[in-house]
Amino acid sequence: MVKSDDPENKKFYLKIAGKVKEIVKISPSTVNLNGIPGQTVSEVVTIEPVQMDELKILGMTLKYNKQIKAELIKPGQGEKTWKVRVSCYSEHPADIYDFITLTTDNPNKSHLRIRVYAIFEKDEPMEKSDLRTHVNNE
Repeated sequence: MVKSDDPENKKFYLKIAGKVKEIVKISPSTVNLNGIPGQTVSEVVTIEPVQMDELKILGMTLKYNKQIKAELIKPGQGEKTWKVRVSCYSEHPADIYDFITLTTDNPNKSHLRIRVYAIFEKDEPMEKSDLRTHVNNE
């Protein structure tokens, strides 16, 4: 809904139609890491250009958390796909969040954002009642 100062059309709705061109394919688009304290968890994200022959990633930054690490891996000879290896470590139970911003050479998509969540939970032994429920449900 659009609000206007036009006395005859104070409120009106705009409809936009068309196809959205996919520029890059990021998989997974959100990184969800799960582990126990003392464990390093990691995942690899792929960034693949869809319409162009090449996409150059000029830089990478993490915003908030020093516990999340990211390594940018350039495409190999004759390849177009970039990769980001994301890892996280915590000695204590924690919920950790950050996002990675990739700067590209594409004027239509100069920044790509990847959300990262890491959850470290204590590895608690199952109660006997929980174990019975778990076994019966399988």
